[in-house]
Amino acid sequence: MIDIEKERKKAIDLRKSRQYGEAREIFQKLWEEINDKWDGWGLALCCNQVKDFDAAYETSKSVLEIDPEFQYIKQQLTRSVLQKMKDYDNKGMWDAIIKISDNLVANELSTKDIIINKNGKNITLPSDRKTWYQKKSKALEKLKRWDDCLELTRKALNDFPHEIWLKRRKAISIGKTGDVEKAIEDLKEISLQKTDWFIHRDIAVFYAYNEDYEKALDYIIDGCLVSINQPDPGFRWELYYDAALYLQKKGNIQMSEKHLLLSYSLRDNEGWKTPQDISALANEIGLSLESIEDTKALTKELRSFWEKHKFSKLPKHTGKIKTMLPNGKAGFITSENGKDFYFKIFSFNGNRKRIVSGLGVEFFVQESFDRVKNEKAFQAVNITPKKDA
Repeated sequence: MIDIEKERKKAIDLRKSRQYGEAREIFQKLWEEINDKWDGWGLALCCNQVKDFDAAYETSKSVLEIDPEFQYIKQQLTRSVLQKMKDYDNKGMWDAIIKISDNLVANELSTKDIIINKNGKNITLPSDRKTWYQKKSKALEKLKRWDDCLELTRKALNDFPHEIWLKRRKAISIGKTGDVEKAIEDLKEISLQKTDWFIHRDIAVFYAYNEDYEKALDYIIDGCLVSINQPDPGFRWELYYDAALYLQKKGNIQMSEKHLLLSYSLRDNEGWKTPQDISALANEIGLSLESIEDTKALTKELRSFWEKHKFSKLPKHTGKIKTMLPNGKAGFITSENGKDFYFKIFSFNGNRKRIVSGLGVEFFVQESFDRVKNEKAFQAVNITPKKDA
């Protein structure tokens, strides 16, 4: 028979001094000996601290059987469940996320963002409730449970009305449950606030669903252009596959082949198997799939095509650089009619050292979003110094 009080004090002292591994061993013995909820709480806390989230989860569940209203153990259960949801997310275990998420009630979770200090910098992490909504809605999306995903994202957006990921999943679910036009409308609004390639691809996919391959191609090429400077090109193979498919639908077989080769090569260079969609399209257009190691060169070649496709449909403007912002990452152009347009430095084609006030430029204008004013705006893009500048 162990001395309960002596061992408990020792475990508590170890826990307070952050020696969680040693404290865990003692709490484990106490928990097995007398099944006291406070020992169970100490054990669950220590398991969480040493990142044994499975043990923390099981212990927390056992303690709740003793006292279902014990708030301290609910905190440990929340931590272990959310961490397991994150782990399952990384492993693509979507059904497991749905199952374990049922251990928590969204309305009981905190909506306060978590601030931690890392390397002397404060980092903001999403609140427990936001994390729960994000992981569960993602799992529902991956499982194509569109009605459930739509219902959940609608609830989530009541608490987090500005959360882009939730808006995106809601829009996709709306489209997948039948209202394609509403999905496209909502996704276009999102694309102004979050200019990531996959948002443009979402829009393209819904246009293709309606067999409007002209607009589908426009938006997939927007996605291609946005994707150029982003890392991990292997994960963008679907973007280039879709471009190949829509080009084939429009009868441009030569460019379809090049996009399909890029899609195939990105996967092959990662050592991934070739999906049936790529093989089927290659057979349909008579293309022999041979991997290209220098995908950057092919991407550079295709970029000229993307830019020509996009900007040939927009009016060209002329003007002068008005000013650069102090951070050097953006500025303003005054057009020939006296209107000012915001631009980002990566939209400037050429030697950026030439960007000075008064420089004559040619540029195009596209819709954007003013985060300061929280409204639609227009932005200068594809900026080139005038030939006589």
